[in-house]
Amino acid sequence: MDTLTRMLNTHPKASSMDAALLATCLQACLECEAVCSLCADACLSEHEHLHHLTHCIALNTQCAAVCQATAKVLTSLGQGDAQVLQAQLEACLRACQACAEECERHAQEMNMAHCAVCAESCRRCEQACQALLGSVNA
Repeated sequence: MDTLTRMLNTHPKASSMDAALLATCLQACLECEAVCSLCADACLSEHEHLHHLTHCIALNTQCAAVCQATAKVLTSLGQGDAQVLQAQLEACLRACQACAEECERHAQEMNMAHCAVCAESCRRCEQACQALLGSVNA
């Protein structure tokens, strides 16, 4: 059992949610935030292709910000509101979808390995948000 899951298992308000799903989502959001920031930085270093990557950089930046906000909402279990949590998870999975689609395109069409890694992280985060959203809605 990882540290996040252990911490969530000790939280008095976490019993209303599946601690494993919550920990997976939180980890995915934190990873995706970092990976998207790194991908944006890598795109900025692609000098000869930079003009093709401006939309990708914008999506990376937005996705990183949304993932960071989602992680903060996920760690406010004691004071949170279920509707806010649902809206944040929906926003996060949408941001991850958009970023993944753009990065997948660059990975395939331009052979950008950093975009392939970013797309994978975004898809994991999207899936984790969807799984947690499903448990919150249930």
